[in-house]
Amino acid sequence: MEKTELSREILHIFSDSIRKRIEGILCRPDLTEIRLRANLPLMIRTLRREYYLTDEGELSCGTGNAYIVTPEDIRIIFQKISQYSLFAYKEEVREGFITLKGGHRIGLCGKVYYDGEGKRQLQQISSMNIRIARQITGCCRTFFPYLTEDGCFFNTLLISPPGGGKTTFLRDIIRMLSDGTDYFAGQNVSVVDERSEIGNRTRLSEGFYLGRRTDLLDHCPKADGMLMMLRTMAPQIIAADEIGDAGDIEALRYIRNCGCRLLMTVHGKDVGDILERPFLGEYLRKYPFERYVQIQAEKTGRRRVDIFDARQNRVWRGIT
Repeated sequence: MEKTELSREILHIFSDSIRKRIEGILCRPDLTEIRLRANLPLMIRTLRREYYLTDEGELSCGTGNAYIVTPEDIRIIFQKISQYSLFAYKEEVREGFITLKGGHRIGLCGKVYYDGEGKRQLQQISSMNIRIARQITGCCRTFFPYLTEDGCFFNTLLISPPGGGKTTFLRDIIRMLSDGTDYFAGQNVSVVDERSEIGNRTRLSEGFYLGRRTDLLDHCPKADGMLMMLRTMAPQIIAADEIGDAGDIEALRYIRNCGCRLLMTVHGKDVGDILERPFLGEYLRKYPFERYVQIQAEKTGRRRVDIFDARQNRVWRGIT
């Protein structure tokens, strides 16, 4: 992402003291996270490693001259990302994040309390994690053929630890399923984007390109959303991020029985890890997906991908 674009999207949210130090860092194409914790050093994560932002606006491996985030820095950022109207962003804050123009998500941490209606509220914000959103078109091109056969898409589950890249891969697979390739005819794809992370569409941004045959249902609980899309949009494929609870599994069961194909993701280390989970593991042991895509980050910043079939036989391995 060009410096001018990223600067335009997030530079304005920082306090003056942070803005003048971090502006030069935003040009890095490998920037993935900016972490701010009150009274602690400001941390920058790239594809390869973690750094501290110094008082001089440089990156350092040590904390000796690191810029210390103040509670006032946190307060200013929170005011700006909520556009000085906490009420307007109440639902997003309740879920622990706010999404900026460009799809950059800011995770929030602070003090939780429950109001008179029993709804969770978040106050006294003390930590923030700014995740830089990027669309990497073509990152799944090398292994996409192993997810299809004779024009049919295999039910596929992407597996990776947090920050491993599964949502980036998910976007690219959705795009290829929707637009089609030389050997795969494009199909109708319904995407349920519960946390506004896949399409990253906000009131300020059109979000990422997911293909011309893709319909996006934003900010809707996955189980309800998947069933809604099945009944209203006649999808051939339904995609969603981070499945796992009992409601999700019941929805998957119903959708598969209706003949619709599935593209899902889950946090985890590998297939064996997933199979030990309650609900999802129990379901997959009885009704396995045809393809499991394991994604692991390499020290080089690239991703190692292993693809397994329903019997956990490896069908492809590579670096992308």
